[in-house]
Amino acid sequence: MAFEDEDGALILLVSADRYTAIHQWLQDFFSNQTTDIQIKLYDLSGEFNLDLADFTDSNKCSIQYFDHISILKRLWMQLNPHAMEWWQLLDIASKQSTELPPIPGIEDLTKLIFFSEALDSAPTGTILIVILPTPLHALKILGMAQQGPALIDQLLEPLLNWWDTTRQTLSAVEKILRLRLPSSQQLRLNDAWKGRLHLLQKTISDRSNHHFTLILDGKNYKPAQLRNRLSIAGMHRAIPHILIVEEASAEANVELENECRKGPITINKSIAITHLAQEAKTTDEKRASNRIEEWDAESLYAKIFLPGVSKADLKIEQIDASIHLIFNGYCRSIALPKEFISNQCERAQITVGWLNLWFSHN
Repeated sequence: MAFEDEDGALILLVSADRYTAIHQWLQDFFSNQTTDIQIKLYDLSGEFNLDLADFTDSNKCSIQYFDHISILKRLWMQLNPHAMEWWQLLDIASKQSTELPPIPGIEDLTKLIFFSEALDSAPTGTILIVILPTPLHALKILGMAQQGPALIDQLLEPLLNWWDTTRQTLSAVEKILRLRLPSSQQLRLNDAWKGRLHLLQKTISDRSNHHFTLILDGKNYKPAQLRNRLSIAGMHRAIPHILIVEEASAEANVELENECRKGPITINKSIAITHLAQEAKTTDEKRASNRIEEWDAESLYAKIFLPGVSKADLKIEQIDASIHLIFNGYCRSIALPKEFISNQCERAQITVGWLNLWFSHN
């Protein structure tokens, strides 16, 4: 559920370095909440264990916590019994979900599943607040969310396609030895899963469909360090609507404001929420100002908002139908619009947080 229209659920995201910042943000939000709207709060951090009584005594608010093990158990139960042939082949048919070997990155995937289910179940006319993990992790999660079903398909499809070919090759042996080789279809995402991941992708990819507040600790940080932290948001295409840097130096504040002054970010020096729910609602004018990429097919020119990224340390690679931006160990891959695919990027320039790209005219 997004809020492109007036009746959709309002999606508010927040991530902070300090728990005190999350606590204050929630206190300010609830104290400024004047309407009797149902609020659903989802704690994706996995660590805060919030007490709603600290923020509100309204019975119109509920909270749900991310529980990796419970989601993993539910996934395992949903895959059974139609994938039982696979489990037998892998000798894990008799195991419980808690006995399965740990897989790197699986907890991020269960976070995204939890997030997508929250969006899918959000009634219209409600406010949905998602407490994200700390900033670096939050930005990576939001980057992954924008991949949609491809996040899983890219991992499984090559293997499953290979299995289909191998299974077809072994069909004669299968009959002779009376084997029953499982079908790859048993491990492919069903329409319900794909639908929820598509919804998550749509909600996070379009900044008009959510409102993201990022609260960084600025104490003792040098300006260059804060610019580097901000660059990670652009490299994951997870630009916040509001950036709050607490206790930053005057020099750092000036540099961040200059970096973002022509971009779709509001810079605040402290947490102060006034009618956030109303301000987050998207008008056509706000939708245009939310854009972080622009592609002009006629002039073969593009601009991408990448605050904190320096041209000297940015590497650009164009391979086939994609352009890859590499900076400080991160890579952001962008699929080129069809009008740009046959043209080569000839020049790049960074001006006030925006990367400008010019492509050749064939």
